[in-house]
Amino acid sequence: MSNYNLGKEFLVDGVPVKGGGIPATFGEVLNEGGGPYYYVNPTNGLSSNDGLTMDSPLNSVANAYAKVSSNQHAHIVMSANSAHAASDELAVAKNRVHFLGLDAVGRYYGQRTRWTMGVTTGTAIAIVKNTGVGNTFVNIKFDSSDTLSTSKYAFAEGGEYTRLQNCEIYSSGQVSVATAAQLLMNGDSAYVSHCYIGSMATQMTAANTNVLLTRETITGKVCRDVLFEDCFFALKSSSATASHFHATTATDVERFLVLKNSVMMVAKLSSATVGDAIIVDSAQTEGQIIVINTPNVNSTALGTTGSVGIVYYGPEIATAGTAGNPVAVTD
Repeated sequence: MSNYNLGKEFLVDGVPVKGGGIPATFGEVLNEGGGPYYYVNPTNGLSSNDGLTMDSPLNSVANAYAKVSSNQHAHIVMSANSAHAASDELAVAKNRVHFLGLDAVGRYYGQRTRWTMGVTTGTAIAIVKNTGVGNTFVNIKFDSSDTLSTSKYAFAEGGEYTRLQNCEIYSSGQVSVATAAQLLMNGDSAYVSHCYIGSMATQMTAANTNVLLTRETITGKVCRDVLFEDCFFALKSSSATASHFHATTATDVERFLVLKNSVMMVAKLSSATVGDAIIVDSAQTEGQIIVINTPNVNSTALGTTGSVGIVYYGPEIATAGTAGNPVAVTD
């Protein structure tokens, strides 16, 4: 292995990395990689620190975010073990900002970096409301226990080309609210992979959902060209009308929403039999929900016969009339 000192970075076998092995393979400034790195540690960080090294961390993600500029490809590196407790929603409107939780491996759940939010008093809708372009969130557990009436989600996505990878998204503060969800998906071209959304332990007592699709819940934003891949959607409920995905209007999905190689599972210990994994209140007129090799476990059906706009493909349909092709879901 060949190492070359580039000042602020090192070249390891031809790949630029920051100190500690953090990749820096993009950016527009020669030898500057992906813009500045701001380190956050709630245990020993200070708001007065510059945050540019692990020895001088900032004390909150919000303080780090305040330092970054749009399109700078700045990284906000979040320490592990101690929770990053937010007192309010972080509205991420800047572009190409990368939030990275420190961990030895990528996980579906139990990430060592936890971004939490308890009860707030303002107008929060989630721990993070993302509306920027090209932002990424990696190796983070989003954990909201907020009971504020507006705060119905753990993560609210309304950006463009967002990447969520190796994240857990969990909300426990709105278990009795029918319109609540762990994830609000109003994103354009979002790609969510290797993520765990929901809970098999916390029982929901109303018809809420893992992923809510209601268009323009974030003003002007809609679920368009969205891909979920290799994800786990978990639900424990006492409501027969709870679901993993819920589209409430005929135009919630534009072009496509793809669920690929994932699992939708209702806990055996649920105190009700959940009907449909995917609820579509009205036939989709502007796009389709395409389910590829993704089983629904312990719910009665993938969707109702009238759920126009949902198609399924997988080896389980070998006895269907057109084996190997997507078919309309039935009870």
